[in-house]
Amino acid sequence: MTDNTSRTRLLAGIIAIQLSVCASAVLAKPDPAPAPGFLADAGPAAVDPSSQSVIAELQQRVADGSVRELRASVDGDYGTALLLADDKVLCYVALLYQNKMWRVLRFDNLGAADAAYRNASKQNGAIAGDAIRRQVLATQLRQYERAIEDAQARAEALNNDMRLVQAQRLRMVEDQKTSRAEVQTAELDSRAARAQLEKLRREIRRIESSLADSREMLPVANKSGR
Repeated sequence: MTDNTSRTRLLAGIIAIQLSVCASAVLAKPDPAPAPGFLADAGPAAVDPSSQSVIAELQQRVADGSVRELRASVDGDYGTALLLADDKVLCYVALLYQNKMWRVLRFDNLGAADAAYRNASKQNGAIAGDAIRRQVLATQLRQYERAIEDAQARAEALNNDMRLVQAQRLRMVEDQKTSRAEVQTAELDSRAARAQLEKLRREIRRIESSLADSREMLPVANKSGR
C-alpha cells in the first residue's frame, strides 16, 4: 500500500512538472499574429529560434538573396510561401497578410516544412474565404452602381425623348386645328369667289347680249332731206 501511494505521488509530481514546463513555454512565446491557430501539425520538426527573430532572419535572407522560393500560394490578402536556404537544408514557411510577413516557421526537414506549408495554405484559404467574398460583393456593388448610373442616364434620355414627342404631338394637334380652320376659311372664300365669278360671267353675258341687239338696231339714214 505504501509503495502504491509513493508511486502515485511521484507520478502526480512528474505530471505537475510537465504541465508547468508546457505552460511556461506557452507564456514565453505569445502568438502576435492576427489569424487563428497556426500549423497544428507542425510537430517537433519546427526549430525554436532562441537568439533572434525568425521573421527578421528570413527577411535578411530575402534581402541577401540567400533563399529561394519553392512554393507559394495567395488567397485574397493572405499568402503562404515555402522557401529553402541556399547554404544548407533550412526551410522556412512564411505567412503573409497584405504582402507583409507576420509569422515564419523554420524547419531543418523539407518534408515537415512542406506539410506545414500545405496546412498553412489550407488555413489561409479558409480564412480568406470571407475576405474574397467581401471583395467580390464590393466589385458587384460598384458594377451595380455603374449600371444604375447608366440606367438613370438612359431613363433621362428616354424621358427627354418622351417630352419632345409630347411637345411635338401637341404642336401637330395645334397645327392640324389651325390647318382645319384655314381650310374652312379657304373653302368659304373659294365659294364666295366662285359665286362672284358666276355673277360677273352672267353680267358679261348680259352685256354681250345687249351689245349684239344694238348692232341689229343700227339707225337708218333719212333720205327725205335731199
